[in-house]
Formats: sequence, C-alpha cells, structure tokens
Amino acid sequence: MGTGSSSRRRTEVASSGQASGGSGAAALQHSAPKAPSCDVVISYHGDDIALMRFIQGELESNKLSVFADVAEAKQEGKSGSAIVQAKAFILILSPSSAQCKSCNREVQLAYISDKPIFPVTVRDHEDPELLKAMDFGLKLTLKPMQWIFFTNIDDKATPMKELTSSVRDSLTSRETEDHTKGNAGSHRASPAVGARETTTVEQRRARITMNRTAKLVTDKSLVRAETEIGDATENAEHVPGTARTFWDRHFEGQDTIGWERFKEAFLEEYGAELEALVSSDQETIPWILKLVKREVFENLESTSKISFLEFRGRRPERNLFFKRISQLALESYSMHGVFSMDSTVRLAAVENLGKYSSAAVIEALLDLLDDPDANVRAVAAISLGRTGAGQAKSIPRLIAGLADT
Repeated sequence: MGTGSSSRRRTEVASSGQASGGSGAAALQHSAPKAPSCDVVISYHGDDIALMRFIQGELESNKLSVFADVAEAKQEGKSGSAIVQAKAFILILSPSSAQCKSCNREVQLAYISDKPIFPVTVRDHEDPELLKAMDFGLKLTLKPMQWIFFTNIDDKATPMKELTSSVRDSLTSRETEDHTKGNAGSHRASPAVGARETTTVEQRRARITMNRTAKLVTDKSLVRAETEIGDATENAEHVPGTARTFWDRHFEGQDTIGWERFKEAFLEEYGAELEALVSSDQETIPWILKLVKREVFENLESTSKISFLEFRGRRPERNLFFKRISQLALESYSMHGVFSMDSTVRLAAVENLGKYSSAAVIEALLDLLDDPDANVRAVAAISLGRTGAGQAKSIPRLIAGLADT
C-alpha cells in the first residue's frame, strides 16, 4: 500500500536485509513479520489515502476487520502476511497505485493465493491515464474482476453498499466452500480466465509424445483419443451461437502445423487484443509467443492437432485457447513478481506456499528455476522444497540445480 509523493512516497525497493532481503537463500533465513488476521486487506497508494480511510471505516462499521498497511509496516513486510491470511483483497486503483511496484506485488500475491480481488476506483475503467499506468499483468488480472466505481463524488453510499455486499458475499461463498470441500478447494471469487481443465501437464506432455510416436506406428488408441477430444470440442462448437476451435478456423483439415504459420495465425486473430493489453511494452508480446511455443509446441518447430486440443481443453467455449494462454501468462507474471528480489511480499509467499501449492504454482516455480536471475532461481528452489507438493517433478530439477553457480 504505497504512500504518496514527496515526503509520503514509499521506497519501492526494500534495502538489503529487509523485506526483500539480500541474496535469495540468505533472505529466506528471516521470517516474514506477522500481521493480525483480518477479513479484508486494502492495497493503496498514499495519494488515495482519503478514499482508503473512508472504505476502511465503512467496512469496519459493518463488522468486517480490515488491514490497511502504512509505510512503516510495509517496509517490515507485514502486508504479505496479511494478504495470505485475509479472506478478500481490495485494490484502490489509480494511476499512482497502478505504477506502484509494491501495490502490484500485493495484487500478484492476492492472485496466486486465491483471494477474491475487488478493484475500486474513482475513474472510469477506460480512463486513458489509468490505462496508460497499468501494465500488461495488472490489466489481465483485473479485467474479469468486479470493479466498484466511486465516480460520483456526491454519492459514495451507493458504491460502498455494493462493495460491502460483494465482500460479504465472497466471504460467505468461501466459508461454504471450505465447509463443503474441507478446505481443499480453490477460493478465487472471480477466476481470471476460468477454471483449469483436469488434464495435468504430465498427461498432456505424454499425449504429445504419443502423437510423435504415431508418425512411425499405427496407434488405434490415439485415433480413438483424437476422436473423443474432437467430439468434445469441435462438434460441440458447431452448435448455433458457438464457434469452432482456433485450429479449425485457421488449419482445417490439417493434422500438423509448423510454428511460423501458427504464430502468424495467432497474431492475426489475437494481435489487436494483445496490443491493447501491453500498451507500449514491446517485450511482452514476444514473451507471450515464447510461452505459446513452449506450451503448445514443446519448443519444437511443429505440433499436432491433438496436442493443441489437449492444451486447449475440452469445453465448448469460444476463445478457450486464448484464455488458456492468458491464464499461463498471468500465472507466470504473478509468480515472477511475487518472488522477485525487490518484492515486499516474497517472504510471506514462500512461508505460506503450502496453503496454496496448486499445480499452477508448482509449474510456475519450476519455470522460475530457469530464470536468468540467480537469486530468483534460489528462491524458487527453496520455495519448491517448502511446498511439499509436486515432488516427482521437482526433485530431478532441484538435483540438477545443485550445480548452479
């Protein structure tokens, strides 16, 4: 929660040995400061402190406990602990908070720890100054969330009532889900791009291997699998009012396709949407293309239709492929931000990974083992060791990493 400009401006990068620490391994020898448990965390920049205090007061008058950090506590790293323990997360969104690194890290931690996120703003969601201040990851995270607009300065009561009601609904929903699933389910109120398919990464990659083997042998089970997936996606998407898959729109009748042609079709269909998300950041689209090639092509120069369908998922949903890519991009972006060396919430994230060590978290941490920054690799390795999950995949990578210098 950032402080304002001049004397109120918060230092964006914690000094060595504080919240973000020095080297990756050394920093994790310290424990993250603990914050009181609460219902709601409010992340804000000091420029927006008046609105924060109004919202905090109204929520507390409605018997909701609120944690709204201040500069001194933020440098101690308490916000990360509060976010992990909280039941909901509110971001007071403004050009100042959108450009505040600490606020962005807090949003990222709220996302990976499955908190309902409520963006609150006094501006229109298409305000040019606000959009310019938001980076790709923040836009992607907040796009599907329930926004609360305090645009009418003479009427704060109406949006406040909506916010309070929405927060209470999310808490009730979480409590119900906890009771039903025994605390084993996911609690995100507004999934960024929809729920994951049940197909695991290992299953999908095994299928990819089968496809490549099929070039040499006749595999009837593979043919049956392709037919089953086709029935669940292509045929369903021919229902009036729905659309066919990305593959069929661009490569109908073809069983395999090369990377260059696939990339051209991807940019043709989704380029404009990506441009709107990335604004002036020229490095993000190449990064997304690299992600697509890795996940769909396994970094090879061609892929098969069945491999594409395994990645895409089986639901008859329009643009499901792009949603899958968006989800992977957001997970990778959020994890890298939370575990970066300048993150004020990194220690809290590492210490609490066991609470939300989902397949997505494990995959993102495995990706971070290949990060160019040695400190990030060290944090990822220690984090994987603390999750207690995904050991079959993690242990060989961690052993390989022992030679990392």
